[in-house]
Amino acid sequence: ETVGDCMENETMSTFDKACVYDEIIPTLDLPKEELLSYADSVFERFANPYIRHFCSSISLNSVSKFKVRVLPSLLEYIKRYEKMPEKLLFSFARLIEFYKTDMPNDDADVMAFMKTASVSEILANDKLWGEDLSFLKDEVEKYI
Repeated sequence: ETVGDCMENETMSTFDKACVYDEIIPTLDLPKEELLSYADSVFERFANPYIRHFCSSISLNSVSKFKVRVLPSLLEYIKRYEKMPEKLLFSFARLIEFYKTDMPNDDADVMAFMKTASVSEILANDKLWGEDLSFLKDEVEKYI
């Protein structure tokens, strides 16, 4: 229900930290110590039991958030390391699956498209992602 719940779940917390430390931080061009310190402080805030970040609220407009906040790291990881960032791709697959449910809260056109479109159509939609991501189809589908 909340981000704190996710941080209390060992599987989820381990996944989130590996995603940030292993696949996002290596794609950013800032001093590593600053990045690690910032990530540590964010995870500390996420684990604060007195702050109730509801996942349902955070999920508002998830496609545009993913495009701006996660996709650049996913693509940069591929560029820098010439391999696929498994945790970020797993997250992308979960985003697509989330939009197949009645739970998302987003632009009506985005929700209607995502709910009915195939993975191929979703990835090819450059209006959603700013580019055609069809080359990720096989990797994303591994997790769906």
